[in-house]
Amino acid sequence: MKKFAVALLAVVMLFSAVACGGGTSKTSTPLADEGHAAWVAHGQYLLADGTENNWNGKDTALYEASALKAIAVEDVKAIDNDLYTALSGKDVKYLYTIDLLFGTNDAGWTTNFLKDGKLYRANGSYAFKIAQCTVDVDGDNKVYAEDQWISDPKTAHAESLTPATMFMPVWQEEADENGFSWASNPVVIGGAGLYTLVIAQYNNASSPEQAGFGIGLVLKEAKDGLAYEEILEYVPADHTYGIVGSFEGSNWEDGKDVAMTDNGDGTWTGEVELKAGDEFKVRADGAWDNSWGAADGANLKCEADGTYVVTITFDGANATVEAAAK
Repeated sequence: MKKFAVALLAVVMLFSAVACGGGTSKTSTPLADEGHAAWVAHGQYLLADGTENNWNGKDTALYEASALKAIAVEDVKAIDNDLYTALSGKDVKYLYTIDLLFGTNDAGWTTNFLKDGKLYRANGSYAFKIAQCTVDVDGDNKVYAEDQWISDPKTAHAESLTPATMFMPVWQEEADENGFSWASNPVVIGGAGLYTLVIAQYNNASSPEQAGFGIGLVLKEAKDGLAYEEILEYVPADHTYGIVGSFEGSNWEDGKDVAMTDNGDGTWTGEVELKAGDEFKVRADGAWDNSWGAADGANLKCEADGTYVVTITFDGANATVEAAAK
């Protein structure tokens, strides 16, 4: 009887310790994803030490420098109490963080976002995505491969946990009236600066109706950087248009556009020689502020060698691009 009483007392003490925080709980344990070797930040911004980051295909050292760290839900308190409160109401499965510097370097391209119902343009150094990666190890060599992009269609619908600092595009495959779709990148809208990024994967599956991931951005230190530009109503007739791509005579980076002719009916046409595999887009005014390709925003791709008539057709500010063999 005495032994039973001692055992019972030990059980009671154990439960009391857990209830008082003496045991390990989900909120105080780093929530690491054992199914992936790393979660990695992607985009043409700067890492916290000033190193310029990149998209997939970067070298191993850069992959490792841009790998996120697993943290516990309790750790978010030290980052931002409002973000901690938001995450505490979620069923969090995995949780990661990293410090990143947005908007202080020129990525060489632009991206759009919505804020307070207005459309803005930002430098590409404000855009990012996260990827869950696998890693193949061969001796001292490591090969990173993106297994899951966040956000991604069908499988990784993410929500903004800090809408004042981060714009999250809509969850849909077809672009909306502003050109946003699942293929659009999340954009930092809190201004240039050093941010702590926190990303959570929830236990529920992603769907159009329910986010499977949450991303928060907390500004640590504001910096001088590249300004946002409000996008006013686009009037097609106020611009010129050209075809640019990987084909001979343009070569993307050379910036040589094949001029298109205004037909006076909301359409512009141009003629270009293409080879199978060539990719191209139509852009306005010889710059990347406004460009059009496939319906999902990707480049158009030529299937067979030939001469093609490329037509851009506007319906208001929206445009479609078609290429027909001559």
